[in-house]
Amino acid sequence: MANPIRRMHFLFILVLTLFANFNDGQRIGSSLRPLHYDLVLLPIISGSSPRLCGHVFIDLEPTTSTNVVTFHGVDITLLDVSVEPVLGVRNGTTTNFSDDRFLQLEDLCFSGLFVSVSRVFQRIQDDPERQQFSIILKQSLKKGKRYRIGLLYMANVRDESKGFYRINYKTNDDSCCHEGWFGGTQMQVTEARKVLPCLDEPGFKSTFDIIVGHNKAMSALANMPEMATVPMVNTRDWMWTSFSRTPLMPTYLLAMFVTDYQHLEQVYQVGDRTVKLRYWGRPEQLPHFKHIMEVTPKMLHYMETYVNQPFSLPKLDFITAPIDLHFEAMENWGLILFRDDKLYHNEETDSEDDRFYRTQIMAHELAHQFFGNLVTCDWWSDIWFNEGFSSFLEVDIINHAMPNETFRPEAAQLKGIRNAMKFEEKHVKPLTVVRQVETADEADRMFDAISYSKGNGLLLMLRNFVGQETFQIAVATYMERFQFQSVNSQRFMEILDEELHQDREFGRTMNVTKIMNSWTGQPSYPIVRCSKTGDGRIRLSQEPFPMSYNYSSHGKDTRLWWIPLAMTDAKRPDFSHGGTYPRIWLTPDRPTLEIPYFPPLSRHQAAEDAENSWIFINGQSSSYIRVLYDKSNWRLLSKQLMINHTVIPKVSRAQLIDDAFTLAVAGLLEYETVLDLIEYLTLVNDEFVRSTSQFHLQWMKERSRHNESLYQLFGEYTRRFKYEKMDKGESDEYHNLIRLDAFDPLDGIDCHNWSDGVCVDQVLRLFRAQMTGTITPGEKRAMFENLERNWCVVIRHAGKEEWEWAWRATLRDLSSTQRIKILSAMTCTPHRGQLKQLLARVFSPTIDQNPHETFKTIEKMAENPVARSMVLNFIKNNWESLERHFKRSGETLKLLASAAKHLSNAEDLDEMSQLIFELQNKDNKLDHSVTEGILDGIRSNIRWAEKNLDEVYSVLAARVITRRTDKSFTSPYVNTI
Repeated sequence: MANPIRRMHFLFILVLTLFANFNDGQRIGSSLRPLHYDLVLLPIISGSSPRLCGHVFIDLEPTTSTNVVTFHGVDITLLDVSVEPVLGVRNGTTTNFSDDRFLQLEDLCFSGLFVSVSRVFQRIQDDPERQQFSIILKQSLKKGKRYRIGLLYMANVRDESKGFYRINYKTNDDSCCHEGWFGGTQMQVTEARKVLPCLDEPGFKSTFDIIVGHNKAMSALANMPEMATVPMVNTRDWMWTSFSRTPLMPTYLLAMFVTDYQHLEQVYQVGDRTVKLRYWGRPEQLPHFKHIMEVTPKMLHYMETYVNQPFSLPKLDFITAPIDLHFEAMENWGLILFRDDKLYHNEETDSEDDRFYRTQIMAHELAHQFFGNLVTCDWWSDIWFNEGFSSFLEVDIINHAMPNETFRPEAAQLKGIRNAMKFEEKHVKPLTVVRQVETADEADRMFDAISYSKGNGLLLMLRNFVGQETFQIAVATYMERFQFQSVNSQRFMEILDEELHQDREFGRTMNVTKIMNSWTGQPSYPIVRCSKTGDGRIRLSQEPFPMSYNYSSHGKDTRLWWIPLAMTDAKRPDFSHGGTYPRIWLTPDRPTLEIPYFPPLSRHQAAEDAENSWIFINGQSSSYIRVLYDKSNWRLLSKQLMINHTVIPKVSRAQLIDDAFTLAVAGLLEYETVLDLIEYLTLVNDEFVRSTSQFHLQWMKERSRHNESLYQLFGEYTRRFKYEKMDKGESDEYHNLIRLDAFDPLDGIDCHNWSDGVCVDQVLRLFRAQMTGTITPGEKRAMFENLERNWCVVIRHAGKEEWEWAWRATLRDLSSTQRIKILSAMTCTPHRGQLKQLLARVFSPTIDQNPHETFKTIEKMAENPVARSMVLNFIKNNWESLERHFKRSGETLKLLASAAKHLSNAEDLDEMSQLIFELQNKDNKLDHSVTEGILDGIRSNIRWAEKNLDEVYSVLAARVITRRTDKSFTSPYVNTI
């Protein structure tokens, strides 16, 4: 009988293949092959009547004879159609700016004049449901011939970042009320069809000639360098700017901007080849491009070296948008777009974490210039490979450009991977990495934690088990073989198989494609159990993590994986890159395995080693798994952390503790074992790991809030942790502060009043010094380095005067990042009147709060128990207004889901069920997977509380009471190993 997991993989891939070939959905089909677009756009972005006038010639080749030509198009008014055969190949852009199409666009956009001359089509059929329209021609197009379809049309200029959008923004010009205009495109995922008629799928790659009309006071940008700028024939002060031809690329990477921004420029040079790098922004932003201009050439050089391919374009522009983008950045080929404050770094007000995050975003987008742009996924179901690879490479790119940042990239990678696991754990509907995608909405939903962060974790695992050298050779081969093409991730796995099979000893039995299909074709991830069986032997087994979706109710859960296991131990700890290489595999055919682990010098020696030495599996998150040890091994790991926690690196310590808490929530581990594991935090200030522990403890605390005595016990327990700065131990790279003075003004030495890991007296003194202008540069830097945490403590413990000063700060000209930090800190207030003030500003006529600030502030406010009911009532009573405020469909529901995750009793469940019922009656387009997830999350919280609160109370009380009676508490394990 065939292995069920193999049969499932075959069926999964077959279903996707059949779906791609026969289920049209919103796909255009393969009857036309686009070759080239010659696009002229004239956007009018100022005034009360914004509009987009366009003309496009599309050169295409029918793959079957037909008289029906179908394109994607949304909110496009088609005015005229022409068809002509293409004789020969056009090799370059040749433009006569006074020919009819340019004059026609001028008349159309500025005067509303238009005369149809077409006689080539019978009718046009619009299909809004499929986001397509079909032109029924009078004569058939012949298979294999080339034709040029000309389309004159009008489209919308939007106020949200989809398709072609505009924004009217305030500048810092000295003159009163000076305003600037910004217009641009966002084509991903399926928004190009809102800008021009096209074949809007990633599998279709074409070349593009682009010409943009604009006011002479503005600059026009596109993917390629400018070729010429000439005045319009009939319209004063308006210009046409043409751009050189693009390489083959999909429509979602097409980009055009018109702006009055200024720019800084540098030249990236390797040998005789140069690439012009330009950084665009408002005048006040330009001085803050210093850091990004320093690291970008280094990161680009790293990518070129890594993939063994040069950057394909002669220039690369970077531009910020003064609009509330619903994403951080977009990798448009040759013209990368960033959220307004994600490109520049203000040394005076931004933190080192801000600097790192902006560098991380840039690294991700530069990786996309190769993974996604040079080689593109052929359909959205496989987008994990582009996004996962770009996320995966962030660590190496940043380490190259900023060699002193040795910890933050690894910490960010761990956080992302663990967030993906949490996303899978709580998701009601099981999601695979590769999924069926039929519609634009489904394509949009592919850009989630699974594609980005699980993809990152799977590629990290893949590199670990094939080896870094083999992996990089395969990357270079993949880029060389498939450049300027659209393919799927299977091609990369096949190349890896080719490389590995050249090694007769190592690779002859390895099948990377089969291994990775077990991870991309199944939801969730495995738990690996490890137990010692005696005589130096261990037993390893795998099982699926218990998901919200109950597989057992649908028959036996047959999910099994190919799992590479890296292992180390107390006798020879190795957490290096070499230590992440797998020593053993669990497979679908062999899900359980017993092996000799401790090589015996004698039988007695093996037993003694096994009894006294811990084992650590999956160091540095080398595989996408969680590990469940037996009690003996957990005890030994706890001892190691008490004696010398630095033997296990920070990332692996945090991973270990995250595993323990998560397994306890799943009912697979006792909380006494978990709290034993973090007991060492009472002796040392291990900030990164403490933050991981406190995240989970806060989760538990919120679900015990109806038990007052237990709720108070949590606060007393966490006050046992060590917070003050330590002089010895690991260099604290995670700590945010870059010291400007010889001392740390927030060191916490001799402090007796702590809150959120901050000495309350110290932070209040510095805040008040900031209010009076007496703060020193070093103190000011210390406050800004963790602004949200520091100001939160101030707001929680200070009075009205401090609140009002913070409120005035939010009204100043700040970056969105700074304002969100301050607003988030202000949600820590215990005063309901102040919380109401924060909610009221959302719709205040005198405060122009952008939707991103609203979402982040209300999401953070829901963490405050005092504010929670206020937040839920605010969302309920202002649903329609919030929908208009956010503009982006589904954001209000996401906000509700974020606020509801803290609810944990039957009354909460009843009220939320009623609210969702009412909302569904009003809006039948609500995402049922989200609403089901909200209710299932509350039910899970109730079940956890019913099952675990008594146990948690007992283990917490034992530790707190011990601490009360023994203020000189020391490790019970000292001198016992």
